[in-house]
Amino acid sequence: MQKTVSVVITTHNRPDYLKESLAEVLEQTVTPKEVFVIDDGSSVSYEEVLSLFPQEQFTYIKVPVASGANAARNLGISKSTSDIIAFLDDDDIWDKNYLEQHIAEHHHADAVTCGYRFLETPDKIHINETEVITTDVIKRGNKFCGMSGVTCKAILAKKLMFDEELKNSQDWDFFVRITLEDTVFRNIPKDIYFYRRGHVSISTEVANMPLEKVFPRLKAFKKHKALLGKAAYNDRVANQILSQIGKKNNKLGWIGLSVREAGIVATTKVILGKEKLKLKLKK
Repeated sequence: MQKTVSVVITTHNRPDYLKESLAEVLEQTVTPKEVFVIDDGSSVSYEEVLSLFPQEQFTYIKVPVASGANAARNLGISKSTSDIIAFLDDDDIWDKNYLEQHIAEHHHADAVTCGYRFLETPDKIHINETEVITTDVIKRGNKFCGMSGVTCKAILAKKLMFDEELKNSQDWDFFVRITLEDTVFRNIPKDIYFYRRGHVSISTEVANMPLEKVFPRLKAFKKHKALLGKAAYNDRVANQILSQIGKKNNKLGWIGLSVREAGIVATTKVILGKEKLKLKLKK
């Protein structure tokens, strides 16, 4: 018997992007049992876009106050009545056989990820050839995909839920906790969706961030500090603190903070690594 799927689409102030992502969800080769569009407190109207689609094919839920993508995903999880939950951010777009391929993998998996291509440059593809994701694999970082490339058994998603306190690395935290449940976590080494990044200003935000704003971004690493071990933890913290260091004004302040939080070894490793990357790109 074919497994049923609930699709949880999170959206915030981007009706035009939702129009593209929802259209592809409703044209999947395998029809989802239910589709939830969770509007995370948008200040713009979605009426015009939503009117373009048959109302019986999806459920639109407006959250009065924006609480973040994790809270929106958790609401979708709580509403689901299917065997599998598929997550999708409004700015990404699935291939038409995306669900079909994920469902096939779920015959011997509890959770599934996949590769993607960049919407702005479709010839640029991100595929991780690793087919089984273990704790040892994922604790080195999420080298797979964001939440738009993830499906999970509903019973597992309802048990784990998303950590609403995390402002970043939510996908990594979710992946870590999946592996700690003694589950089968598989990856499809193919690009089967479009990831949109042209509109993202995260790099600019990080470059202009004051020192004190970085601490909430370290929460996921601190949460799994024991699992990571001292060296890996310091590496992850140093990488986060020194992200976009070339564009930051107070470089010495950021380097000093990295030394205090992650140690001189991890800080030096990150700085030298960035210098090697710059030299490589210049060639």
